Amino acid sequence: MNRLVLDSMISRLKKVNNPKYDRKKIKLKEQEICLLIKHAKAIFLNQPILLELNPPINICGKRRYSIQLWKSFCRCFECLPLSAIIGDKIFCVHGGLSPHLKTPNDIKKLERPTEVNDSGLICDLLWSDPSEEFDGWGENERGVSYTFGEKIVQKFCDENDFDLICRAHQVVEYGYEFFADQLLVTVFSAPNYCGEFDNSGGIMIVDEELILKANNTENSLKNNSDLPPTPPRKNRSRK
Repeated sequence: MNRLVLDSMISRLKKVNNPKYDRKKIKLKEQEICLLIKHAKAIFLNQPILLELNPPINICGKRRYSIQLWKSFCRCFECLPLSAIIGDKIFCVHGGLSPHLKTPNDIKKLERPTEVNDSGLICDLLWSDPSEEFDGWGENERGVSYTFGEKIVQKFCDENDFDLICRAHQVVEYGYEFFADQLLVTVFSAPNYCGEFDNSGGIMIVDEELILKANNTENSLKNNSDLPPTPPRKNRSRK
């Protein structure tokens, strides 16, 4: 991708948080976005499906343009890594665990690009949630994937020598929330999510010694977003 084109896009995007500019007048051409997606897809495919990272680490829509552009984003997302391991001790994933996941090697065996089905390992990595209602696996009120209890978390960490599972996927009041005797943490970084939740945004910092520091930001963006929240995937059958 032409460096000048990329620099121009970044420069315009940085104006969004600058009070000197009217953010509604900052626009990107659809051709520019498609070009960026094309190059991002190639970069993602060159990365392993399971990222293994060394600390320190900072863990932290409304439809516009055309349907074809939306599909381009979806094809790009199908190339993204599904999880990451920090310092051999912290397992990071968007949603959570799966009955099909025994070790990280199960993730390494997956092929990309791939669509997200309504069941299976990839679906669970993106859609499952922790729950205090069950010790094991339970029904998920989203209508897809499962919930998993404290015993599932304990077993997965013990068998894979992990100290922590870090995930997102759920709004939590203070931006971060621990589960299963601090073996799992949910980190949610968007304060006042979509203008519909009175939550703070959380950020987790992992230093070189794998010491965690969780910070949260106030919900200063209250009533400043017209984007709807991600809908639960209800009424979709699980195979």
